[in-house]
Amino acid sequence: MSDTIRLTSRLPLASRGALEALLFFNVRQHALRRQIEATIERFGIPEIIEQDGWLRVSVAGLPDVQCLYAVRGERDEPVGAVIYTRDAVDRIMVVHLSVASDSSLNLAGGGRVVLYRLLAQIRRVARCTTGVRHVEVAYRARRPVRPAAEFAALA
Repeated sequence: MSDTIRLTSRLPLASRGALEALLFFNVRQHALRRQIEATIERFGIPEIIEQDGWLRVSVAGLPDVQCLYAVRGERDEPVGAVIYTRDAVDRIMVVHLSVASDSSLNLAGGGRVVLYRLLAQIRRVARCTTGVRHVEVAYRARRPVRPAAEFAALA
């Protein structure tokens, strides 16, 4: 299987099982259990839906969520996902974030590489969106990060 990771906003219907495993049965979710539960209570439960022949993730409490996927291989196997929304005039909120386990990625840096690429792309989106001054990750306890700051080197 190819180790090349690419980012996309669409997933084919055949990726449903892999996306479910990534989002709902992730082996790392126990480490952030309290933060994930608080985020679900605040925003709602993510749900995978089919729309116009593609998979999409919706969140009941947020009508305008968007999703970005990190995929690999010819079959677009999802190995990372970030669900985000513009929840304020000056902010993009990352509502949910999931990355495959390092052992399943088979690439140097594993999950960190996928995580950094996903967040770098969200920051690019923020820099190109009028009025957005920062990106906040719901699971993160620290202050928000400005779009051009932390991951600019990865752009």
